[in-house]
Amino acid sequence: MPFDNAIVRFAICGTLIAIHGVVDRLARRAGGDAMRAGVHPPRWIALIAFASVLAFYVLIRPHGGTFAGGWGNAAGIALAMAAMWTRWATRNGVRNVRQPDIATRMLFYFALPLSVGVLWGWLALTLPAVLTCAWWCVREDRLLSERLGDPWRTRIATSAHWAPGVW
Repeated sequence: MPFDNAIVRFAICGTLIAIHGVVDRLARRAGGDAMRAGVHPPRWIALIAFASVLAFYVLIRPHGGTFAGGWGNAAGIALAMAAMWTRWATRNGVRNVRQPDIATRMLFYFALPLSVGVLWGWLALTLPAVLTCAWWCVREDRLLSERLGDPWRTRIATSAHWAPGVW
């Protein structure tokens, strides 16, 4: 199986991350939520993201490989591509979701470990990403409620953070 080769796993991971970065940047330039545009995450979140990606990369060679006969890896790649497509499709926002960009990022961070067969990656990469993004979403709502008042509070009451009916 090609996923048993560490070079292939690194190439798949790097390619998916690069494509995701391009799609995310293009989506930010092409659209975005005007109400959320002025609120930026603190720099320490980037440090956590860097550390978790680095930890994930350290795990790729010794713990990665073929998962579920290669079908698990293929499902991870397909899920990562679906996350990128969804990021582009939701570049102008979604009526019932306040942070579709973050929701698609979470889907990508879930798919990436699966795509290279590094299930420990869910602990090293996905969990820190979900926790920091959840903290960020709560902070963003607080800041925008203070800044925008009732329009944002109404939006909070009528929408979900990442997925309607979930959170």
